[in-house]
Amino acid sequence: MPTSPRASQAGFTLLEILIVLLITTILAGLASRSLTQWQQRQAVRASAIDLAHFLNRLRQQASRYHSTVVVEVEPSADNVSVVANSDPRVGLEQHWEWRPLDSAVQVVAIVGEPRFFGKHSTAWPGSIEIGNKAARWRIIISAHGRVRYCQAQDKGCQ
Repeated sequence: MPTSPRASQAGFTLLEILIVLLITTILAGLASRSLTQWQQRQAVRASAIDLAHFLNRLRQQASRYHSTVVVEVEPSADNVSVVANSDPRVGLEQHWEWRPLDSAVQVVAIVGEPRFFGKHSTAWPGSIEIGNKAARWRIIISAHGRVRYCQAQDKGCQ
């Protein structure tokens, strides 16, 4: 049985290979952009969790020494940091500073005058909002000294 000359040349044409490469490049570009946005959102989330832990440590310090710890936002050369100072009237003056884990994450706003009162384990309520161009998270301090964090656009995150 004779075979045709075309049948003996199995394989892909140059046009078919170029189309597959073009589709692969487009999909890789879309995946890369999605990955970058995901990484930015995760950087803000990680910084929010870290800031919540920092504030909880401040609350514990206030309770341990029965002092008042005042939380403020302070601009620095490269970013804005959250600083806390204990009440010097207690006799033990301490200073703490928190900076975002990622340099692209910024402290966007501080609402109220958050501070912790160790003698009664209470606080002045307030919130600190951090974010970048991909996401924003809010860390909330309640009047009972509880610290929680949530995405700023979520319902109930006030």
